This record gives sequence, C-alpha cells and structure tokens, in this order.
Amino acid sequence: MSRHRTMRLADSLLRGAAVAALLSLAACGGGGGDGTTPGGGGGTAANTVAIIIDGGPANVVNVPFVSIRVCVPGSSAACQTIDHIEVDTGSAGIRILSSVLSASLALPQATASSGNPLLECAQFADGYSWGPVKTADVTIGGETASSIPVQIIGSPAYTSVPTDCANTGSAENTVNDFGANGIIGIGPFLQDCGPACVSSALAGHYYSCSTPSACQGTRVDASAQVANPVGRFTTDNNGSIIRLPAVSASGSVAASGTLIFGIGTQSNNALGNAKVIAISSTTGYFTTIYRNGTYPNSYIDSGSNVLYFNDSNIPTCSSTSKTAPGFYCPASTQALQGTIQGTNAASAVASFSVANAETLVAGNPSAKAFPNLAAPNSDPQSFDWGLPFLFNRSLYTALEDANTPGGIGPYFAF
Repeated sequence: MSRHRTMRLADSLLRGAAVAALLSLAACGGGGGDGTTPGGGGGTAANTVAIIIDGGPANVVNVPFVSIRVCVPGSSAACQTIDHIEVDTGSAGIRILSSVLSASLALPQATASSGNPLLECAQFADGYSWGPVKTADVTIGGETASSIPVQIIGSPAYTSVPTDCANTGSAENTVNDFGANGIIGIGPFLQDCGPACVSSALAGHYYSCSTPSACQGTRVDASAQVANPVGRFTTDNNGSIIRLPAVSASGSVAASGTLIFGIGTQSNNALGNAKVIAISSTTGYFTTIYRNGTYPNSYIDSGSNVLYFNDSNIPTCSSTSKTAPGFYCPASTQALQGTIQGTNAASAVASFSVANAETLVAGNPSAKAFPNLAAPNSDPQSFDWGLPFLFNRSLYTALEDANTPGGIGPYFAF
C-alpha cells in the first residue's frame, strides 16, 4: 500500500494523512475543475458527503474525515453510523477499528477458498493493521456499496499476528495508533491487492485461519478482496473528487470540504478544464521533477499528512524537538515548485511552500489544519504529494478501467 503513515508531530498532533492547505499551489492548464471554487461545507446532493479536518478521536492534524453508515448486508435496521473515517486516495478499501463497532452489529465473516475465516494484513510504511475480512453494506453520503468486503482492524478474536505481517513495524490496531476510527481507501484501484493476490498467496496480505493462531497465506479472488467502495456504487462509480478550501498559512483550528462521487456523471462533478495526469495502471505512480531530480515513484495521497520528499538543502528539525522531530525546519519559509508528469505526457507545475514545522506548530497549538509542513521521504525515488496538494483545489481520482470525460482511468486530475 502506498499510504504514508510514517510521520507524527509530538503531543498526538500529526498522523499519517496529509498537510493542510498549500495556498500557493497552482497547476498549468488545470486547477479549475468544474469551475467551482474549492471551499468548505458538505453538499446535500446524494453523491456528496462532508469532509472535516478537526483532529478526530486521536487528536491528529491534517487528516480528512467523513462519516459512513455500516449495515449487515440486506438490513436497514442492523446498522451503525461511524464518524471520523479517514479519506485516503493512497489505498483501496474500507477498514474499521473493531473497538468502534457495536457488539450487536454482527457482520458476516468472509471465508477463504479453504472455507476458513479470511483475514488480512494491511502493511504501511511504519507498521501494520491486522484483522478479519467481513461483509457489509456501506453508505457514504447517499451512495451505497452493497455486500462489500471490509477489514475489521484489531478484532479481539484474532490477536496472534503472522510474522510476515508484523515485520513492517509497530501495530496500528487501535484508534490512537491508527489515528482514526477507520479509513475509506478511494484511490485509483478497485481492490487493495488486485491480480497479484488472485494468482498467488503473497506474504503480508491475505490469510486463511483454521484457528485464531493458525493462519496461512492464501490467494483471494478479486471479488472477495477488500474493495474500493466507489467502484461498487450503482451510480457515480467511475471516480471521486476531494474539494478542500484554502487554509491560513499559520494553521486553522479546523477545515471543512466535500467528497463528491463520480466524474462527469452529474452537474456537480464535471471535469471541466482540469489537467488529466495519467498514472501507471499497475503501480499508480507518475513522475515528479524537483530541483533537477527525477522521482518516478510519485503519487497523490490524501492519506499523507505532509508532503514527503527529499531535499538536502532544507534542514530538518532536531531529533530532540518537542513538537516536530524529523520534519523540515527551514530558517524561513521556502517557496518551491515541482513538475508533475503523467504517463500520458501531460505535465503540470505545482508551486508549494515549506515552513518550519516546529515554529508553526508551537505558534498555533490548537490548530488541526496546517499548511506548509513537509518531511523527508524514506523512498529516494518517491515524491508523495500529501494533503497540502489538495488544499484550495479539487482533486479528481479516476478508477482503473472506468470511462470518464477525461478518458479511461486510472488518472488524477486537478
């Protein structure tokens, strides 16, 4: 999974979603979307749901949240509404923390081809989340994905974790460690693993468990994998749009926006003049050019709370910093730019700023939406355009193989 969950500001301020507002971000030939000015507030149309950036249950910064409704398949009564579910363009699928689910909500357990319970390991850059795959009807705004496989993280029934799952770092199986009550992965892919897990039992992915402590890796058909909910809607199912406002350069206590489903399917999701950046159909990557360096493993990720890139010219905060160890801490705010290049030969110049993370957070300790935060990237080939890229703009994510006004997905557009 490309979701970047590695950096956290002290005092539980920052988790693995993205930085708030890049006020100076601009893209050549794009940025206008359907002509609607990016701004706050959730719409009332059936294909929209409100986004809030407010710290959430774990008091984190720069995490976009929505509420979802989870039901036992086919039931309109056995349901639960869950707030503060993180919105992530860097992954696919719905994952919910077991601790926030009502004990009375008996979601059916999914089974592997062996007939045993199916479990999954979701591995991130700094850790993992472990738990069973279950089936649910999930409604987001007015759109419903019926009988969709979802992962339930941190189930007390499955506490024995396979070694090849746990070897990526610490467990992220609680709300505080995960930074949210759950996540909806609305990236460009339809499943979280896809063809690779259909053909082989890959280490650190899906498991067939004959007992809670006896789990073996297993292959899983695409239809049984944890799935991107957008692709399972009956309408507005070719992609999504995240629309966020600008945020003050010194940070904001909260920020609000809108998640819109569909691209070119209704009057509120027209592609307009947005620049289409095609991405690899296997990795989801495009190329970024920054300071004469080339970063072929680049992506846009609302599940990264800062911009992650490498620049030896920008000093990092001291390892003894009380607020932002390891983040970039330039003496003064740096005005920078990179060029995003798609696999379709389209390109866009993105201007951004990097501020001193320690000074910024110390100066506004109640803020939950910050611009201009950045940190080094553990992948030297990657430029992770985190949430800063999404502020003051509309980001379109087209699903793989989906027909849209901008062509067949996958692509990003802005």
